[in-house]
Amino acid sequence: MSIVDHFTELSSSFNAEIETIRLIDHPKGSELLPSRCEATAIKVLLEKHKLKYSVETKANVEYISTNGRFPILVFNEKDIVSGFSELVKYLARKGYSLSEHLSAEDKCNMDTYAALITGRLEALELYTSWLIEDNYTRVTLPAYTSHTTWPLSSLLPFYKKRQVVRLVASQGEWNDISPEMMLIETKAVATALSHRLSKPGTFFSDPATNKDIITELDCLVYGHLNAIFMTKLPSYRMKRALGLQPRLIEFCKYVEAKHDMRAQRS
Repeated sequence: MSIVDHFTELSSSFNAEIETIRLIDHPKGSELLPSRCEATAIKVLLEKHKLKYSVETKANVEYISTNGRFPILVFNEKDIVSGFSELVKYLARKGYSLSEHLSAEDKCNMDTYAALITGRLEALELYTSWLIEDNYTRVTLPAYTSHTTWPLSSLLPFYKKRQVVRLVASQGEWNDISPEMMLIETKAVATALSHRLSKPGTFFSDPATNKDIITELDCLVYGHLNAIFMTKLPSYRMKRALGLQPRLIEFCKYVEAKHDMRAQRS
């Protein structure tokens, strides 16, 4: 096959109809807060596009992901997509977009707030799960090793925890990774989101009608906030810090009531 033929075939596949979607996630009982947030956002986005999907579980989903993110989605039994951000890009190539009518400025703002979630808030979710000892010992470790046997049950958590330390420490503006610093960062994220949501509604409105609309950002933020608020952990200062911003709770209730957004859990 020539290079031209290859790209012609690739282009046509992007325009092909989505017939089947398989969502591959962790088995029930082994999900952790970060993956629960990502899964909720993905499910909400698929449902806003009215795309039906089936759910499968695999204990090794983290290790068969193409980019380390999960859940994994398999489209038409051939296209594999991992994580929320890659899903948004894939759906856009297929002609599914909730934000295509936004102005260039609004799209730039959407990307900024999405980066706040996928960068800082996700790092805080990882910190809460892996680096707060009470949460790690009582929740994370049992869940993470629930489908493994020794010696993997000892090795995998060790390497994962070390990976989380490096990721959290790589946040350029964080001076340290103490609980106090993480609480400050959580409050900063909550304040930034609340400032944007200064009045009841979604993040953006239709320029023509001035009515609020659901975009990929709303799905992403709702997915993370809903999972954070619904997850129970022994030590959960992050949840309390986010809950102190009433606008965030109002946002979740608003999109559920007015836009029929629901976190479907399998």
